[in-house]
Amino acid sequence: MQIARQQRKEIDALRECLTSIEETVGRGSREVFAGYRARLDAWAARVAVIGQVKAGKSSFLNAFLGQSDLLPSDVNPWTSVITNVRVNIHGDPAGGARFDFFDEAAWDEIVDGRSDVRQLTEQLLPGFDTGLLRQQTEAMKARAQERLGRYYPSLLGSHHAYDILTPELLQRYVCAGDADGEPGRYAAITREANLYLRRPDFAVPTIVTDTPGVNDPFLVRDEFTCRSLDASDVFIVVLSAHQALTEVDIALMRILARQKDKDVIVFVNRIDELDDYDTDVPRVLGDVTRRLRAAIPEVEFTILAGSAWFADLALRDDDEAALMREALDDAALHAYLRDTFGHVPADERDRFRLASGLDEVKQNLSMVIDHGIGSQQVARLLADVRAEIAGVIAATRRERDSVQVQVQRISGDNAGAGVAALEAELAQLQAARLRLESTCDAADHDIGALLGQTRAGLEEALNGAIAAFLADTRCDLEARLAGAAAGQVPTRLDLDLAPLRERLESTIAERFADGRDTLDRMLGNWLDECQSLIAPLFAGDAPAVTLDALPQAAFASTLTLVRQRLELGVVNARTWAFWRQRRIDLDRTLDALRQIAAAELRPAMLKLMTAFDAALSERAQAGQDRLQVLQRMMDTASDERSERLRSDRARIEQLGRDPEALRRMVHRLQGQMEVLERRIQYLAINDSHLGKTTLARAA
Repeated sequence: MQIARQQRKEIDALRECLTSIEETVGRGSREVFAGYRARLDAWAARVAVIGQVKAGKSSFLNAFLGQSDLLPSDVNPWTSVITNVRVNIHGDPAGGARFDFFDEAAWDEIVDGRSDVRQLTEQLLPGFDTGLLRQQTEAMKARAQERLGRYYPSLLGSHHAYDILTPELLQRYVCAGDADGEPGRYAAITREANLYLRRPDFAVPTIVTDTPGVNDPFLVRDEFTCRSLDASDVFIVVLSAHQALTEVDIALMRILARQKDKDVIVFVNRIDELDDYDTDVPRVLGDVTRRLRAAIPEVEFTILAGSAWFADLALRDDDEAALMREALDDAALHAYLRDTFGHVPADERDRFRLASGLDEVKQNLSMVIDHGIGSQQVARLLADVRAEIAGVIAATRRERDSVQVQVQRISGDNAGAGVAALEAELAQLQAARLRLESTCDAADHDIGALLGQTRAGLEEALNGAIAAFLADTRCDLEARLAGAAAGQVPTRLDLDLAPLRERLESTIAERFADGRDTLDRMLGNWLDECQSLIAPLFAGDAPAVTLDALPQAAFASTLTLVRQRLELGVVNARTWAFWRQRRIDLDRTLDALRQIAAAELRPAMLKLMTAFDAALSERAQAGQDRLQVLQRMMDTASDERSERLRSDRARIEQLGRDPEALRRMVHRLQGQMEVLERRIQYLAINDSHLGKTTLARAA
């Protein structure tokens, strides 16, 4: 089957319209519509595959991509790299790969591991051991230096590119392998791997991202994983049938569920390892469904089951695969197929392909793209294109009406007056053009100031949320200490950080909603002001530019406060009276907690604020682009009038009272009017075709 066939048809219909419009409009507008076509070509569905180590992510991806040995699945990676499989991406090579290395700043942060935070944490958190993480980072750096030798410094910040990709080559960049093994020569310093594929079963350009295992104890790349997840549109969470839903998985699902404009598909892999498919698979699916509903009742997840290994057996042509298919193609498999899918395919490979569950995954992904992310993308682009068309139509109508007035004056033997009127009209347009430009500049300034104020307000609100958490913690600790039995004053306090995380997340959501609403009101006010400036010049034909379908209506990020609990060492009150009961200095204990919070939360807060800024800025830029439609319309009207004035003034000065020359000029202007009228009609027809329902029918 082809993934997202409907979306492919809509994209093709939209591209055909854009190409046709580009060929129809005047020279000044062609570049703009070519830019919209480039935006359409640059879009790709982004799918992130997530799961714990040993859940079978790489095997799943190989089967999903129809290539049994693309990603290393039999190597136990010491660490792993975010790998983007770029399928049918416009402008990409037909094959091969590119591997980007960390630059010096990012590499230093990784290998140093923010030593100030580690040192403070070790001082104030008794029992917290960062030795493993330090050992891993130091070993990673030592391994990189040993393997790369004198080339190590020069590789940072560079990249390697290849025209042909092999599994062995890929292992050198994404898998560290065994301590003394050759695979993974560059893995430690590789920031990102991009693989280029052409696959006929993907109807739309798609980027499939393989992320590091979420339970990998080596956490230095978590930030890069989160950035990749934030950029994704669909999440496929791969679970293992033997341990289908751990607490780590549930925590991950909660994070993903916050991104309400994105879809999550859960795939329970490795059902081939269950004793009895027919009874075990429904039991596992039922258990996963019940636990997810209990943990995240507000979200209905799509939950599927299958086996990437079955899909691999169906793909392979070697003798070993044939023997395994023969051994496994038994009554139990047939019963499972009959009970689950209602039929048993006649072909052996088809039976394993169906049992793999990969077709169901592709069908669900296709539906999500067709009716979810793909539909949203087309809707946003359509809103921009239709606003642009409205502006071009308005400018063209005004030009047509101006030419008509000129024809009437020339025909009435008053060509000189026609030129004077054209000069006055041009002066009026240019004055309005300058006022509109000044207004848009003021809008840009105010919007920039608003974004800065919103960020500052967010930082203040987050600090307030932390302060409120600390105040609540003080009350809680006072109550716990007051209730402690004599002689049982604790030396360590276990703190639940869930309330803090909830405070931070709700604060961010509220602040984004407030910032979005304020931004939308500001954009609406500036749009109204711009339209009021140009309305008198267009006699009721001013374009009805709107702020429909702006992106980033809500904000959610996979960046979050990961730590669930905190063990805080208490600080004793100083006293020389050794016979007195030991007392806790609560102020100093809370001050230690405050230092830990400042050190550990500040980096996460900065990253969240950066993601917050990016989302709100994207919405602001989309709104400002609508204002620029009006600017471009005024530019087009003014430039066309200026060009006609330059051309016609010279002709009229040479005509004198030559009736035949005047007649030819009138005929030429009438022909120009007809061209403009046809352009208006053609643009109006294309605009009606670009209505979403009409576009779907055309597709």
